Amino acid sequence: MSTILEAYLQNEIALKRYLRRFIRSREAADDLAQEAFLRAFAAEAGRVIESPKAFLFKVAKNLALNELARQSAATIEPLGDFEGQEVLEDSSQAAVDDVVDSRERIRLLARAIAALPPQCAKVFILRKMQGMSQKEIAARLNISVRTVEKHVAVGLSRCRAYMRAHGGMADEGRGNSPVLERVSTSFIPIKKAE
Repeated sequence: MSTILEAYLQNEIALKRYLRRFIRSREAADDLAQEAFLRAFAAEAGRVIESPKAFLFKVAKNLALNELARQSAATIEPLGDFEGQEVLEDSSQAAVDDVVDSRERIRLLARAIAALPPQCAKVFILRKMQGMSQKEIAARLNISVRTVEKHVAVGLSRCRAYMRAHGGMADEGRGNSPVLERVSTSFIPIKKAE
């Protein structure tokens, strides 16, 4: 099992609590924790992580700082009067089943990526988790852009099949689990907060 995956599973509650120091919304902190795991997991594919827990928390802190910077840069628009009572509802409380289900999907995704052929997994992680362009990946790995495209397509297809075979697909009609859906779109690489 991946050391990052182990660190995430052992420290998930502490990581989310840590993120809530930066981001007050429980839902946003949960999303950032998953994003931190995915990015740390992707980074682990390229090198050995000596202190996986510390690395995971560092990635999470960078993501939280980036989110805070993004929020502070956004323009503030005045709120009008609220018509309904939905404002009083607490939508940040995630159901326990959702948390458990989310952890299982992350675990399945990590296993699916680990089951890919080594070169395919490397290309898939660089493209889908680190947000590198196909040209950048081709130059870095000394392969053609077409080969990069094939590896990404195979990786996505095999990850979907793995998730489906192991019960990780949230909605058969949609074709993707929420975790795989996030991987299906390119992530923006981590930027240092200034």
